[in-house]
Amino acid sequence: MTTETPAPATAALLRGAARDPRFLDPAWTSNRYLRAVRDTYLAGTRIADRTAGALPLSPADRKAARFLARLVTDALAPPNLLPANPTALRKAARTRGRSLLQGAKHLLSDVQYNRGLPSLVDQRAFEAGRDLATTPGRVVFRNHLMELIQYEPRTATVHTVPLLCCPPWVNKYYIADLSPGRSIVQWAVEHGHTVFTISYRNPDASLRHIGFEDYLRDSLLPALAVARDITGSEEVNLFGGCLGGLIGLMLAAWLDEHHRPRLRSITALNTLVDFADITALTRTGGTGWILRNLGVRLVEALTSARGVMSGRNLEVFFRLLRSDDLIWSRMKAGWLMGEAPPAYDLLYWNCDTLNVPHRAQQYLLRNLCLDNAFARGTAELAGRRLRLDRVTQDVFVVAARDDHLVPWMSAYRTVRLLPGDVRFYLASGGHNAAVVAPPDTGASYWTGGPHGRAEAPGWFAGATEHHDTWWRAWAGWLAERAGPQRPPPPLGNDRHPATDPAPGRYVLT
Repeated sequence: MTTETPAPATAALLRGAARDPRFLDPAWTSNRYLRAVRDTYLAGTRIADRTAGALPLSPADRKAARFLARLVTDALAPPNLLPANPTALRKAARTRGRSLLQGAKHLLSDVQYNRGLPSLVDQRAFEAGRDLATTPGRVVFRNHLMELIQYEPRTATVHTVPLLCCPPWVNKYYIADLSPGRSIVQWAVEHGHTVFTISYRNPDASLRHIGFEDYLRDSLLPALAVARDITGSEEVNLFGGCLGGLIGLMLAAWLDEHHRPRLRSITALNTLVDFADITALTRTGGTGWILRNLGVRLVEALTSARGVMSGRNLEVFFRLLRSDDLIWSRMKAGWLMGEAPPAYDLLYWNCDTLNVPHRAQQYLLRNLCLDNAFARGTAELAGRRLRLDRVTQDVFVVAARDDHLVPWMSAYRTVRLLPGDVRFYLASGGHNAAVVAPPDTGASYWTGGPHGRAEAPGWFAGATEHHDTWWRAWAGWLAERAGPQRPPPPLGNDRHPATDPAPGRYVLT
């Protein structure tokens, strides 16, 4: 008896099916009809990807074409339909249709309350101030754009140099203060730092005029001044994530040497400074022309008419970047299987979005993304040229290996733009999960040479993997730059009294 060897194309399909989580149900192999549907779909997906990759376009345009092809093929996957989902059909039979009834309820609820998108998380499971953002503290400053929270000390003595957390303004600040045991703010407080964090107001049409210079003048500069006034420190360490890290580095490039308090160090997490990849894409023909001349104008027209870019629209865009994980898998679980959305703190935060003012969105798209002005040294804010050679502070750069928004190789280029002592750490996980990396959770990170001046692939080839959280390395690095110990300063002072308890008012709107 002989065993036939599958043809190369068939063998490749079988390997692809074995790795594809959408086809793990044994019925996709044992049932010849489902097997035929699966193999036809996988073959079509490969053809679509190869066709898009072989189009007579620039490399950037071919990459965009392959992304669009993947969006379409992900949407057409057979398990997305009930008749071709053996797992959902078995559950329907086992529950005598109750799972389908529950799925229909989820579908109707999502159409009514979630604009037809499957819910990622149980919105009733969490509440800021109750389950999330619970580290004790007080609001010590508030203006039209932000609140500043100072956290209560947890140690008998603290470092003299305070830490200011600068969050992104497309999500609420508590990614840094998620839930007890998963909060980097709590971690810093327990390691003897006086911590302040900015909590941004959710902009409406009345704040359409707010631009990057306003985030600098009306949030970062007042926050630094208040931290100095309360602690008496002439230096402040800055921690920023995503756009928060970007505006923090832009602040350092904007400040002159006489400004007080000065920035002692900067931590930039999942931060993109060099937008060369996006700039290159938009300068080509085809897709690049569409993005620059139609896509950007469409976004600007929408934000101009409404005054803001809706946070909900941004959420849809980010979910499309990982459509199978963030749309179709949840649709199958919720609508076809009748499963309730999970109670997961990080997903809840991810859906708790902020609007972005029109002028800030416009500057981000045109000056930073399309023209790459900050990395090229041509950007201006509040009447000053942003000079990267002014960023002489020690900088701790963290990138996420599986980041779909800020590719780590793009984030790595930051170390070559800054003249100071720059340390690069590559963390396991995605854009959000890499932030929440408390000890003993299986997190890892990679380190290279002391300056990381090699190109990204070469750096990674020689990097060392550490089976631990990058939080520990950061705590040691920050302690060396936070000054000697002293008794904790008071919460607020006469000029900046402690008022509402954390998480404040703005996070609740």
